[in-house]
Amino acid sequence: RRRAGPSPPQRSMLERYKVTVEERVNLKHVHRRLQVVAKLLIVATFVEDALRVLFTFGVQQQSMEIAGWTSPALHTLLPLLSLAVQSCGALLVLASSGVGGEVGCYLLLGWCVWHPFMYGQAGNREFVLETATISGGLLILLSHLLLLRTKAPLLGGVSAAAAQEQKDRTATAHRIQAVGRVLVVSFFLYVAATKTHAWSVSLSLGPGDGPGVWGWGTRTVELLLSLLILYLCWLVVIGMKSRGVALLLAVTMFLAAVWMHPWCLFLFSSRTYTMQGVVGMEGFEVDAFTMADHHRYFFFQSMSTVGALLLLVVHGPGPLSADEQDGPLEFASEKTVA
Repeated sequence: RRRAGPSPPQRSMLERYKVTVEERVNLKHVHRRLQVVAKLLIVATFVEDALRVLFTFGVQQQSMEIAGWTSPALHTLLPLLSLAVQSCGALLVLASSGVGGEVGCYLLLGWCVWHPFMYGQAGNREFVLETATISGGLLILLSHLLLLRTKAPLLGGVSAAAAQEQKDRTATAHRIQAVGRVLVVSFFLYVAATKTHAWSVSLSLGPGDGPGVWGWGTRTVELLLSLLILYLCWLVVIGMKSRGVALLLAVTMFLAAVWMHPWCLFLFSSRTYTMQGVVGMEGFEVDAFTMADHHRYFFFQSMSTVGALLLLVVHGPGPLSADEQDGPLEFASEKTVA
């Protein structure tokens, strides 16, 4: 009697579903389209802010005065600087995948550092940490552009010096990517520390846990939500399941932005609103146009955060991670082409 051969390894339902999708869908094309969408989204806030400066220049001059800049010359020069840096940086990122794209990333990263101080928002933790998240996405994009240069063929052959330069650039790109992963979760750490409390307290969880009451039920919900967000952030930082986690956070961020910053709705209103969340304008009564402008800014800021997370989905965590120490993951559609 012949012995039966070893049975093939059993796959989980999730793995079988993944293989089926990869066999039926050309994920390489999806990957390329997602890369374009991610780049568009991450520069969205810079483009929107540059257009705001261009079309509401007088308002921006007033903003400089509110932010504490006393020189009338700076009230004009600083908005002009904003327009030049953001528009040039965004165009370079969108138009070039080479050195021009790298220069664009550096310009926008410099702007992210300067931006909170220029508008007097350095004490606004939400604003600063969301800017840090966008900076993380820009670092991930910059890392990808640097790696593209290392893969380009060298003219005149590969000398020892040129090979060492490429090796150093690759190592630098991997370190930049790792720093980008840490920064990209900055905003969600703020959410875990503050937003979960506000949301939990607003729930009706029964006697002793009504809206505005911090009872045991509310504390439990807050603790569980905070731990979940911190766990997801930790997975991104160490590079474990980071593509899937980044996609989950991106979808959540997109839905939250649509819900919390419906700026289009304010355009059709004639009433006044109380400004919240802007240092220097807390409690001010503003018209509908100003409130729409406020929410539009934060909406596109959130879209850039979504873009930053999608860049992590597209390019992966890199070799300095738990998932891809031996190189980036390959899709079935890519393997069949190779």
